[in-house]
Amino acid sequence: MTEFTKMHGAGNDFLVFRWEEVRGRDLPELARRACDRHFGVGADGILVPAPSRKADLRMIYHNSDGSPSEMCGNGLRCLARYARDRNLVPSNALTVETGSGIHEVVLRDGGRLSRVEMGVPGFGPPVELGGRRFLRVSMGNPHAVAFLTAEEVESLNLRTAGPEVEHAPVFPDQTNVEFVHVRGPHELRMRIWERGAGETLASGSGSCAAAAAAIREGLASSPVRIILDGGEVEVEWAGGAEDVLYMSGPADYVCEGRLLL
Repeated sequence: MTEFTKMHGAGNDFLVFRWEEVRGRDLPELARRACDRHFGVGADGILVPAPSRKADLRMIYHNSDGSPSEMCGNGLRCLARYARDRNLVPSNALTVETGSGIHEVVLRDGGRLSRVEMGVPGFGPPVELGGRRFLRVSMGNPHAVAFLTAEEVESLNLRTAGPEVEHAPVFPDQTNVEFVHVRGPHELRMRIWERGAGETLASGSGSCAAAAAAIREGLASSPVRIILDGGEVEVEWAGGAEDVLYMSGPADYVCEGRLLL
């Protein structure tokens, strides 16, 4: 049996495992089995706080299909709260090593809220796919952002539109896909198709990519509130080529248990 803690950030849900319990296990297989919503516990991915020589801890993340990801903003907030609550880190300000570098997290309100340093957004040339224009944004992991009308965003069939972009040849490593409506200068409505997980209720790095794209295009100004199916996050970015982007949002517990798989 393996103990787990289920957490979510704005509806983006994860199973968190202790490093001592899963060290040496096939983590991609564990993710596929545990994250199955019919035969497992159900989640968008698994998180493991592991030792790090470069930071307070290292985040190991696997999507529900077993694939690893360089970065997961909602997962980073959940991992930070989990680690602080279990005294794995010494204070409410901590550094986390990820596949996209080291990120600082500052916990607030007992860890229920946190502000994450997400790094400097990177941009590639836009691409046309399926009659839509997608802006390519890197938040340490790849994103494709399209701006649509409110009706288009709400009525979109993500199970069709998402995979067509995720697996497009122009994205050899696949990509996360964000469909966004600009509600106002400081508010976006977003739906997300995550690489390796499918449609999710929220995405931290996706929210950052959408906000950065909107600011760069002159459609919004910092700070930007992103309205997701599972909740809200806020993104701050000054818009310069060397300016660091910050994201603030919740991290909540769901349950704890023992996995029999």
